[in-house]
Amino acid sequence: MEQITLIIEDLNHLREMLASDEICTHSAVAGTILVQLYTARNEGAWLQAVAVEIEKALPAVVVGVTTVGEIAGGSSLSGKTVAAFSFFRSSQADPIILSCRPGEELMVGRSLAHKIERLGVNVKGMLLLATPLSINVHYVLRGMAESSLCFPVFGGGAGDYASMNISFVSYGSTSLSGGIVAVVLSGPELHVEQLACLGWKPLSKEMTITSTDGMLVKSIDGKPAFSIYQYYLGISNDDTFSVSAIEFPLLLQREDECLARIPVAVEKDGALRFLADINTGEKVRLGYGNPEMIIDDSKRAQQRMESFVPEAIFLYSCGTRRFLMQEDVELETGPFEKIAPTAGFYTYGEFCGTSNNLSLLNGNLVVVGLREGPPRQRKRTVTAADTIIADPVPNDPYAHKHMKIIARLLHFIEVVTTELEHSNSELARLSVTDKLTQLYNRLKLDEMLTRELCRAKRYGSKFSIILCDIDYFKSVNDLYGHQVGDKVLVEFAKVLKNNLRKSDVLGRWGGEEFLIIMPENGIEEAEMLADKLCKRISEHEFPVVKQVTCSFGIAAYQTGDTEDTLLARADKALYEAKQGGRNRIMLYMVL
Repeated sequence: MEQITLIIEDLNHLREMLASDEICTHSAVAGTILVQLYTARNEGAWLQAVAVEIEKALPAVVVGVTTVGEIAGGSSLSGKTVAAFSFFRSSQADPIILSCRPGEELMVGRSLAHKIERLGVNVKGMLLLATPLSINVHYVLRGMAESSLCFPVFGGGAGDYASMNISFVSYGSTSLSGGIVAVVLSGPELHVEQLACLGWKPLSKEMTITSTDGMLVKSIDGKPAFSIYQYYLGISNDDTFSVSAIEFPLLLQREDECLARIPVAVEKDGALRFLADINTGEKVRLGYGNPEMIIDDSKRAQQRMESFVPEAIFLYSCGTRRFLMQEDVELETGPFEKIAPTAGFYTYGEFCGTSNNLSLLNGNLVVVGLREGPPRQRKRTVTAADTIIADPVPNDPYAHKHMKIIARLLHFIEVVTTELEHSNSELARLSVTDKLTQLYNRLKLDEMLTRELCRAKRYGSKFSIILCDIDYFKSVNDLYGHQVGDKVLVEFAKVLKNNLRKSDVLGRWGGEEFLIIMPENGIEEAEMLADKLCKRISEHEFPVVKQVTCSFGIAAYQTGDTEDTLLARADKALYEAKQGGRNRIMLYMVL
């Protein structure tokens, strides 16, 4: 496999390059030629015109996409049209183009999978290009995942430099503002290696997505989603929103993977429109790219690619990374050119995964290596024509200052955010904790009791409560003082806690009285636990006073119960235990 990357100025310039010895030599021995066009010109007609000229000169599969930046020779370009020519010796490239209107995405995904199955080839990988500004690509991927196919998928979403309203993908002389283009790669000698790098760090506190509708996030923490960007970042709801918010995606954890989601527009009701899916109930934080992490991730990707020994490398990088890194962006793209010829584009969303487990990514750099046959170590020769970034001067304190300043500010924000979260967490814990015994307080017990009642009413489940009171505790305070009384209460709480299940809820109800809530347990199980606790307490040696006893009142939930009626029965049972001589258990049964 060989790869040549050209920067096209105009059609006449293209014709001259197509007639060059280099192109003619490689095309003469190639079994298949794949050409990827990446262009800043957001015109379907331009993609068509370039493809027609290439097809006149070569028997090539030509696919194209509009971009928010181009990559050639490892360098980032702007306002260009780049053509990446891949000359395969023995591999096959089968193109598929499917138009799609809103609402048809699931069907289009299924159709794509069906067409791939009908090819009857051993798929080694698939290049996928789509128009996420006009269709919900998430559902296209979901439709494709319904098949039994499983192979690597890579590529990106078409972008638009200006309006962010329309973008194009193309195959040959056909271009689409709504649809997908796929190139199915197969062949016994073809090998594909792909990986994704993120490098975004959380800035804000954790928040919850509370309402969504497709690619719209309506509310976060019960507030209009846009208000989060307005409050934390001071971003206005105007024509500059997408440019202002592009560096601050929402970060979410899905299984073991950190995902970024970038808003592209604000709706009239304050909802935010995204290009990739976010689900109701997911936890998110505002994020910002950490340049040091981005470069470190890129270095790891370079090491992996060096081990793979590719003959060509494609980079599909989110436009956000270019916006964030500015002139430093080539620190992550440039070194790949030293491994193999490199080309790619800046996207509106990236693909990296398998056909049955694939989502539209945001904020990532997707690196794809291809080669035919076994690894063949060869030193990459960088010519004067290659636009590779120069190596930085060692120990230059003024080099890449933009990146260094951002990294320090991010570290500062992360530390401050962590401190605030720890403080808030501690305040929340203290608000529901009894200061003396460190058990739940009355406020938290009321909350837990209400929760169990709601669950029992909704699902018909059972639960019981136990009220327990230390016998003759007033005499402990009178004889030994309140400090000893406090020590007895603390020790008593430990005995109770050490003899409960993890699912049981224990708290100090007031004074020397404690409440136990037992989910999924009837009155018989509650009586068994109370009997166990009664024995443990009578056998335990307490500070100074040595021995204490306790009385127990038990009640189980009955249909129609409220907090007051259930507690009243338990309190009456406890009163009867006290009146009956103490150090005993009483049950209040409803017949």
